[in-house]
Amino acid sequence: MIFRRCFFALVALLVVAYAPAGATLSSPPPATLDQRTYNDPAMHYVAPVGVVLIGMRQVPYQLAKHMTPVAIWGINPGKRNAQIISISFERFSHGSLRGFYATYIDELRGNSNGAFVHRRHAVLVNGMPAYWIKVNTGEGLSQMRSYAYVWYDGVRGVVLSEEARAGNLSERQAKRDLAGASAVAYPVNRPF
Repeated sequence: MIFRRCFFALVALLVVAYAPAGATLSSPPPATLDQRTYNDPAMHYVAPVGVVLIGMRQVPYQLAKHMTPVAIWGINPGKRNAQIISISFERFSHGSLRGFYATYIDELRGNSNGAFVHRRHAVLVNGMPAYWIKVNTGEGLSQMRSYAYVWYDGVRGVVLSEEARAGNLSERQAKRDLAGASAVAYPVNRPF
């Protein structure tokens, strides 16, 4: 579910952004190229230099009945401007990008109080049709902003997003950080 992805991302963000005053956080080392690269049979993404790997796993699309995070990286851990980049997907059999987008936004709004979403048509670096979305959730000091590419590869809906507190992430920065994503139709004869 979207709640799970948001929960894990927010926990990671809060841990690094709200360390007690005077506490020294030893920053984990930046991720290596292998730790920054997520590949599966239908997508490829390389996170920007300087990220810290929080977690990565391979999940067969058949098991992703709800939005399932498969890769999460942190930017600026231990600082108030910490950011989270994540890749999540879910099995989707309704056959279109528009259908997945509608389902995803309904779930997002159902799990968030007052989510405001702005959408534009986009394409990934290799021409895969996608939507570029901007999402604002929360109020006051808890207001969060995320930017994401949303696409459909024939068997699953995929969301590549970057999230931070409102004011700590610009659209230009998010586009730069998420720019290297590419995707193709999922080869269904492969297990994952």
